[in-house]
Amino acid sequence: MKFGFIVFNAYGIGGTIRSTMNLAGALAEAGHEVEIVSLVRSREHPALKPPPGVRMLPLVDARPDSPAFDPEHDPAANPSRLYLRADGPYKLASTRTDQRVVEWFERTDADVIVGTRPGINVLLAEHGPRRALRIGQEHLTRALQKPAIEAAQDRAIAALDAFTTASYADAESYREALPGIGTEIRCVPNGVPVPDVAASTGRTKVVVAAGRLIPVKNYALLIEAFGHVVAKRPDWSLRLYGRGRLAGQLREQILASGLSDHVRLMGAVAPIEPEWAKGAVAAVSSNAESFGMTLVEAMHAGLPVVATDCPYGPGEILDDGQDGYLVQPGDPEEFAAALLDLIEDDERRHAMAEAARAKALTFTPRTAAERFLALVAELRGPGVLVPAPAARRPMSGRVRRHAGTVARPVLRASLRTPVLAPAVRALMPKRAQRLTRVPGFHPVARATAAPGGDIEVRVTGVPTHHAVLVLRRGEDELRLPLHREPEALRARVGRDLALDEGEWHSYVEQTATGVRRRVRALTVETAELVGRAPDVTEGQVISRIPYATSNGHLAVRAWARPAHLEIGTVDTGEPATIVQGTIFGRPLGDDTVVVASLRGTRTSFESAEVVVSDGQVWFSLPHADFAEHSTARGDDREFWDVHLVDGGTRIPVGRIGGDVPMRKGTDAVPPAFHTRPGGQQVRMRPYFTADNSLAVTVREVTPTPATAVRERTSDDARLTGIV
Repeated sequence: MKFGFIVFNAYGIGGTIRSTMNLAGALAEAGHEVEIVSLVRSREHPALKPPPGVRMLPLVDARPDSPAFDPEHDPAANPSRLYLRADGPYKLASTRTDQRVVEWFERTDADVIVGTRPGINVLLAEHGPRRALRIGQEHLTRALQKPAIEAAQDRAIAALDAFTTASYADAESYREALPGIGTEIRCVPNGVPVPDVAASTGRTKVVVAAGRLIPVKNYALLIEAFGHVVAKRPDWSLRLYGRGRLAGQLREQILASGLSDHVRLMGAVAPIEPEWAKGAVAAVSSNAESFGMTLVEAMHAGLPVVATDCPYGPGEILDDGQDGYLVQPGDPEEFAAALLDLIEDDERRHAMAEAARAKALTFTPRTAAERFLALVAELRGPGVLVPAPAARRPMSGRVRRHAGTVARPVLRASLRTPVLAPAVRALMPKRAQRLTRVPGFHPVARATAAPGGDIEVRVTGVPTHHAVLVLRRGEDELRLPLHREPEALRARVGRDLALDEGEWHSYVEQTATGVRRRVRALTVETAELVGRAPDVTEGQVISRIPYATSNGHLAVRAWARPAHLEIGTVDTGEPATIVQGTIFGRPLGDDTVVVASLRGTRTSFESAEVVVSDGQVWFSLPHADFAEHSTARGDDREFWDVHLVDGGTRIPVGRIGGDVPMRKGTDAVPPAFHTRPGGQQVRMRPYFTADNSLAVTVREVTPTPATAVRERTSDDARLTGIV
């Protein structure tokens, strides 16, 4: 049987895309032919890799810089006439997407076509072929839809063969709202695959939450609740993964609450599974959930979940008191109490973690596929599914692949004969080119930070075992042997390996040919690095963090220096910002001072004395000093780098330990304000640079509260890469 799933943009990140990929992969694994049709294409490769056996088919390339860009796709000049105007993606749809999706409906031989959001369900109901089963999906809930979307989708549901929801309660709400229609309305819970990464050990002191930063997720409540947690357990921290329009507001709340050293916005991360393993407890603070994929993802990773008992998903997933806690929505103190119950009772937390992993196995893609196929089987009755005439029905994907397998050796042999080769090249030039191309290789790696400080790299996609892993930083290269294992090649970046400071990019090189390729990162597991201090080895303070670059390649961020001050907390007070940290590599003398240097110049000044006690270090950054030495006027901005000087030796200051390779986007610090004698207000903002060193920006601002907030938000966005 052939299934076609229609997604507006399958190249992005989101719960709808993840759940569609999961179900499509399970159907393909069960032997069905599966195609995911994306109305638009926004990037070269999907952010979420399609499962094996699932074909991706973009209809319109929306990338202006792509050779395949379709200039007829102009949503502003030629907005869609078919897509539901009230649905969010309408502003990205055009008459070109209208044309392409209708053409696909006319030519597809899919037995079952599935819509994945209201606008697509409307298209499917009005233009989908009647010869196929047409099934709409709801990935939100009826209660969360705008009235215009709800009305349009209700009309579409009546014209479809079936409609599925992610929760049983939501399915019942649709049945109550649409009595008397012939459409089968049923719950098919989302399937979440068991991650191919190590589960959480439960030893970290981290609470993890993940999802879009939008109002319905109510992360403001979670941040407020975590303030109560920090009051009792300041050694714990909260990480919020995701992006969305509330990022600036949430960061403001974190700074205003004095939680910048405890709550961090981590941005969007894919895949998310290795990040769940860094936590010991998961948190879901939503006002509403259609299902709760993040709950199941966290439970797969071995995390008990504290969730609001909101409509509809959490109560259908969690067994309160067994694998997590359900708390009333809107009550930050109750939420904090549930978190503290797990934080302060290791035995209970670990027991709930085991129960959570067991419960998650009931929400796998295979289970979802079985329920979906049972629905299809019930619908396939006389007159419901009318296949195309056999003479005109194209070959199924499996038959085509089999035919290609049989024909391929014959064609290759023909291309080696002087008589037949010209004819084959003339009749099928592209096929001939593919068959005679020298096979390349595309290395893909799973990298893991090992407990002892080494980094293990397992590489697949290399056609020979005669290869080496190359780490490159500028002109510097290190070549590491790749050892053959049953399913991969393995290299170890040893803790004792000398890596100078900087970004080391990874390649695999075939030793016989000298051909090398960048290594794509499939997963990078760094849970072992959470909370880990820098190492001191052979007179060097070192830290190595493997990570995936913005374009998905494997890299290692390395630091190596004779001495280093690792920052613990940064407290913006009045009249100075107080920095606390731990010294590594050498003891500090009595004459140690703090120095601030104006970037790009030789200008610097000594800021304050340093207090040292048992390896712990405290120093202040007086706001008046920066205001006095700064020459920034108007809209100018200065950048002052901060370091220690001990006996004439410069000692870097920053955060190089742990698992975060670039803290510029995650570790926000509140700004400070100082008024000069002339009445002009100066704003100082400590922040972490691209190499995780401490620095301070200085600029003039208008001395009004509204302007101060606006300037603070703008600079936060610039420094952390939000805009």
